[in-house]
Amino acid sequence: MMKYCFLRLSLLLATVFPWPASGQQPHAGGMTLAAIWEQAEAGNRQISLQQQELAGNAEKVQAARDTRLPAVNTDAAYSRLSNMPLYTNGILHTPTQFPVSHEHYTIGGNLYLNLYDGGKTTREIAMARAEQSISATKLQRSVADIRYQSAVYFLDLYRYQQFSILLEQDIRSSELQLSEIKQLYKNGLVLKSDVLREEVKISNQRLSLTEINNNIAINTQRLNYLMGRPDTCAIHPIVDLPDVAGPAPDTSSREAIEYKLALKHTSLGALRLEHVKAAPLPKLGFFADYRYTYPQTSYYPYSRVPWSGGQAGFSVSVPVSSFYQNRHKTREARIAWQQQLTMAASIQDDLRQDIHAAFLHYQEAVQQTTVARNNMLQATESLRILRSSYFNQQSLLSDLLDAETQLLQSKFNLTTAMVKVRVQHYQLLRLTGKI
Repeated sequence: MMKYCFLRLSLLLATVFPWPASGQQPHAGGMTLAAIWEQAEAGNRQISLQQQELAGNAEKVQAARDTRLPAVNTDAAYSRLSNMPLYTNGILHTPTQFPVSHEHYTIGGNLYLNLYDGGKTTREIAMARAEQSISATKLQRSVADIRYQSAVYFLDLYRYQQFSILLEQDIRSSELQLSEIKQLYKNGLVLKSDVLREEVKISNQRLSLTEINNNIAINTQRLNYLMGRPDTCAIHPIVDLPDVAGPAPDTSSREAIEYKLALKHTSLGALRLEHVKAAPLPKLGFFADYRYTYPQTSYYPYSRVPWSGGQAGFSVSVPVSSFYQNRHKTREARIAWQQQLTMAASIQDDLRQDIHAAFLHYQEAVQQTTVARNNMLQATESLRILRSSYFNQQSLLSDLLDAETQLLQSKFNLTTAMVKVRVQHYQLLRLTGKI
């Protein structure tokens, strides 16, 4: 009799306190989302790849600036010359060997300083800086993608772990209930089918628990991959889900990363158009050359002595052919720039639609949370009534099992709805460029 009363009391407590405590106890491997983000940004390979691209474009800017410096070259040569045969009687007769100076060497250097090239160097520096800015925005996009993706995996992991806790509690409650049903069966108050149905229910719950644990392992591996950690490292999310959802983030698309990236591509296209249009402009430069040579064979009279000489001046060149060869290149560059303008407008239109849809889904998730919480309270009360009436032989086991299933499902729905609010919140932050 005492055992029977203890079972009834345990089932009553399981019904009255069906929801796990909101505060999470410290756990080995416990991590917040901020810690996940920090490790993901430090260890993710996609982010490292974008950082390397940004560093390469920074060097490209410096390389473009270096072209303003004068170009200086040095050269040297040494050679041995053979005698010079003179075929005075024709090539079929033995030639006369004319003695020459067999040694020949030269050493010198030259300098060229670009004074004007139609603004080519300035535009190349500007284009390199634009590409660097694009790389920085791509890095920002990669960080935002990793943050959003890790937030989804993190919250999914939390959801499945909560499912596991709820299902384990329900299995323990079902095992207590099975013990009481077996006691009633021994007393001849219920049928054998009631015992079998309860055992089948527990078996199905354990199978569902296995599936949930597999999903926990999958999401754990995904998070570890994003953070660059071994797949088997344990992760226990530390999540604080408020009972009342906060206000939705700003839904403006002005700071959206994709839109800013499209605008920067448009600016780069405009620079390339100006670069192509400037091809026919003249080029002006200063040059200087000085060298030592042996022997002196450049000016008459020749002599077998070293000599040196140099020159300096200005050079001007006009690419006349560019006036007619550059026409179609300019049109091509203008069409590419106009295409980028159209693409930027299209991206902004798509972003407005995506942000509006995400905002509606956010409001929907908030409403689902309220409905799921009310459903759980109603399912809890319904189970309490049916459990009491069943053990008093006033209702069927099928009604009790349906009520238990509805309560467990309502707990799952509430957890899913609360997690969905956070997921939609982070999706809005990702779309608006504020994550």
